[in-house]
Order: sequence, then C-alpha cells, then structure tokens
Amino acid sequence: MKSMKWLTAIILTLGLSACASYYPIAVDVSPSAQVGGGVYRGQSVALSSSDARANDFIIQIEQQNKSPVVVGASNNLRIQLEQALAQGLSTQGAFIEQGAGTRVNLQLQEVLARVIRGHISYDVVQQLRLQLTLERNGRTMTKQYRRSAQEEFPGRLHPELDKVKEALNKQLSLLVQDMLADRDVQNFISGN
Repeated sequence: MKSMKWLTAIILTLGLSACASYYPIAVDVSPSAQVGGGVYRGQSVALSSSDARANDFIIQIEQQNKSPVVVGASNNLRIQLEQALAQGLSTQGAFIEQGAGTRVNLQLQEVLARVIRGHISYDVVQQLRLQLTLERNGRTMTKQYRRSAQEEFPGRLHPELDKVKEALNKQLSLLVQDMLADRDVQNFISGN
C-alpha cells in the first residue's frame, strides 16, 4: 500500500513538472530598425541605456485557474535595444562615441506580452513603453514612446511562443524606428 502511494506521488510530481516545463524559461529577442541615411552630418552621440522595468520577464502566459507562467529574454533586452538604436543612429549618419557632448539615454520602462487563453485561440496583448532622455550643453529633452498591440493566434493546447516572440520583436522594432524618425530627437542631435 505504501509503495502504491509512493508511486502515485512520483507520477503526480512528474506530471506537474512536465506541465510547468512545457514553456522555455527564455526566448531570444532581437529588435532591429530599418531607416534611411542622410539625417545627421557626422554628429557625435554618447549612447547609454538603463532598465527600469518592474519585472524582468517579457511574456506572461495566463490560463484559467492556473498560476501565470513567465518567460524572460535569453539575451539582455536592454543591450539589444541599445544596439538597435545605435545601429539606426549610425545608419542615419551619427557617430557613437562615449565622450560625445550629446548624450542619449534609452530607458526600458515596460516590455510585456500577455498571452491570454481563449476557447480556441490565444490573445497576445503587448504593452511597450520606452523613454529617451537627451542632454547637451545644459539642455535636456525627455520623450516617451509607447506601443500597444493585440493579436489573436489559433491554438487549443499551448500558445506557440515563436509567434509571440515574432510579434514582440516587430513591436520593439517599430518602437525603435519611432525614436529614430522623431523630428524632435533629430533636431536636438543636429543642434537645431
């Protein structure tokens, strides 16, 4: 009788751990920016970044009567976004130099894709918020950038996290492009 209880406990434990381990603990996020050149004429910019998010996960999977499952980024999201912004500024004609008089700080404030299970599909609700702070010669300018999106993906059992990751990458890339296309930012860096 004791061996039967022991066996039942082992099977139950394995079953519960199998459900929890269905999702990866992290996904690879790699935003990029597609921009044209010719915006800057060799202006130097010192670029830095910080992460002020309340949580370090980027995906939260919510299913009825179950605890949410969270998934992080396998690479450093702050660095990925900073590199995408640096690449875009370089393509536009700016030089990224640490000692430059114009300083740009990118702050991550919210990056979250909530995956909410429906009857035959999953809704992916994304909330993104980034902030740019530019400084030069005692002048400061701060700009907030937000994006929200909702998409529906089919699936009865488990959401496909590759699709969620692609949707998140798309929105993050668009947010970086919003920053790079911002005329206020361009005028500040150009010295206008």
